[in-house]
Amino acid sequence: MQRRQDIEGLRALAVAAVLLFHAGVPGLDGGYVGVDVFFVLSGFLITSLLVNERATSGTISLASFYARRIRRLLPVSALVAVLTLGASYIWLEPIRVRSLTSDMIATAGFASNLLFAHRGADYLQSSFPPSPLQHYWSLAVEEQFYVVWPALIALVCIGMSNRSRLTVRVRVGILSLVVAVASFVACMMLMQTSQPWAFFSPHTRAFELALGALLAVLPLAASRNAKSAAAIGGWIGIVGIVVSVIAFSEETTFPGPWALVPVMATVLAINGGMATSWAPLAVLRYWPLQWLGSRSYSAYLWHWPILIIAEPALGRELSVVDGLLCLAITLGLSEFSYRLVENPIRQNISIRGVRAVALAVALVSLLGGTAVMARNNPPSITLGPDATTPVLDTTTTVPGPTTTVPAVPEMPALGRPLQAIVDAAKATGLPGNLTPSLQAVVSDQPIIYEDGCHVRFTPVEPKPGCSFGKTDSTTVVGLYGDSHAAQWFPAFEKVAIKRNWKLNVYTKAGCPPAEIPVYNKVLGRVYPECKKWRANTLDAMVADGVKFAFVIHFDRLLSASTRKPMWQKEWREGMQGTLDALRARGITPILVEDTPYPGQLVPSCLSRNYTNVQQCSPTITNAYRVDMFEMMRDFDTSGEHVVWVRNWFCTSTVCPTIVGNLLVYRDDNHITGSYAMFVAPLLDAAIAPVVDWYISNS
Repeated sequence: MQRRQDIEGLRALAVAAVLLFHAGVPGLDGGYVGVDVFFVLSGFLITSLLVNERATSGTISLASFYARRIRRLLPVSALVAVLTLGASYIWLEPIRVRSLTSDMIATAGFASNLLFAHRGADYLQSSFPPSPLQHYWSLAVEEQFYVVWPALIALVCIGMSNRSRLTVRVRVGILSLVVAVASFVACMMLMQTSQPWAFFSPHTRAFELALGALLAVLPLAASRNAKSAAAIGGWIGIVGIVVSVIAFSEETTFPGPWALVPVMATVLAINGGMATSWAPLAVLRYWPLQWLGSRSYSAYLWHWPILIIAEPALGRELSVVDGLLCLAITLGLSEFSYRLVENPIRQNISIRGVRAVALAVALVSLLGGTAVMARNNPPSITLGPDATTPVLDTTTTVPGPTTTVPAVPEMPALGRPLQAIVDAAKATGLPGNLTPSLQAVVSDQPIIYEDGCHVRFTPVEPKPGCSFGKTDSTTVVGLYGDSHAAQWFPAFEKVAIKRNWKLNVYTKAGCPPAEIPVYNKVLGRVYPECKKWRANTLDAMVADGVKFAFVIHFDRLLSASTRKPMWQKEWREGMQGTLDALRARGITPILVEDTPYPGQLVPSCLSRNYTNVQQCSPTITNAYRVDMFEMMRDFDTSGEHVVWVRNWFCTSTVCPTIVGNLLVYRDDNHITGSYAMFVAPLLDAAIAPVVDWYISNS
């Protein structure tokens, strides 16, 4: 009974940390470690049950084990998932519902963690809003552990009698230690290449469950001094959990070495929780913690979809008070599901064998069938009449008449916005012929993503053979930068084909051409591969005979030192170094201004505001940084070639997200391939005279 109170109290601390963190309560930025506490508790409890069964009966009944897991986990998780989909169908942006159906299918297959790892590792999807079912990833990790762990314990105990010298506990202890060490090493290694996979993967989280399992087979303290030491350790563990919740933040590299703090703290808390009368059980046994601990599973399942769906339902970002009100609703629903669903089914021991299998199949089928039905019958979006395909007026961007011919043609100065942009700022409804459609926009990206010419995170060499346009031309131009350079590829390819240029691609995910150390959110660390890639790329440009490099970057990348968008000073110094390095190699640099920053996922916003699309159009003051404009202007006046593009996207006040029938953005910061093709003639008019002059005078 005391052990159960001890565990329930720790569950209460864990779920409270997670709930309050997600509700946005200040000072609890490390509340996500509550999941790690859960993992240790799960490893401890499951292993204790299995080891005790093997030691007393001489065998492990896998059928009974899985029947208990089915009764414990599936009914309430299926209930919450189905109701979440229903609520999302009503309040969530229509385009997000389709993505949610994929999440639900993955949940039904106990693989949602793998889906979210893939999504998080894809930096083009990493900025997407969180799924209302994203918290199911931790359940998937535990379910995958439950599939493997009992079989491993049964395997290591083969050929062993109950009186064998190597007892069940020793063998399972050795197994747990090996798994814990291997998993932790794998976690450390994967953290260097893909933080999302390290975060979501079962093999990189197994060390937390395995350490709980190791504790389950260690002998309890017997002597008075040992019990006192365990009790002190228990209090140290409680303090360690609390400190982790308070001291950790989103900037903490996690998981990784820091994950050991809450994990080992939980081990200490379990080990010493009931060692003496003054051990942590003295506090953990009080009824509020016992009540919350017994309902922790239901509370964990309910809280996240309520918080995620509440925001679009209310039409605003949630305040802390809103978050706490959502948690109050969470606790009410938790009591309901605990009393009417979770507890009655969990305690119904008649659901075993074939009945347990039938229950599992029925619930999995319910999830999958509901998801398929919602996908085939998506929420409706009322489209307006077809819009006219926009027409370019290139006279707004070419240089005006002059009485003298400059030695080198000048790039067009900032002129008035395109008429198509001015007209777009007045549009209201979502065009019926929107191109690309909201559903297809995610795939409207340059082919260099598919063929690997846009290099991912870990490689430090540009991919060879990434030449386009007239590949045997002696006029070789390079597209150099990060994904904001890659997004321009359709336009540059169109110009290269027209002008008989050879276009070489030198782009890398999240890596600016400026000589600046950056922090990468997808990797969860500083990005040293970027510096190596830049050096190798400069050498490759020389070897490839590049004469002109179009230098483009996303101007909101994060500083390696502050993990916040870099200041102008960093950009200015880094960019000057790049320009000097290019010229030193005989390459003429041409800077291209960054595209506007919408600041939100545009397709989702449009699907929510389809009757007034201007709600999704950022103001130009939010879309462009004043300090970056000043930097580019200074480069321009100092004689650098600068292509100004803002008037291809914005009026003097706003940057429309739809121009005619063209969707401008495919996410929260990249333009669509369709729009890049649309403005290609403007790009051609700006850069061709400069390139041709250099070629003819070389």
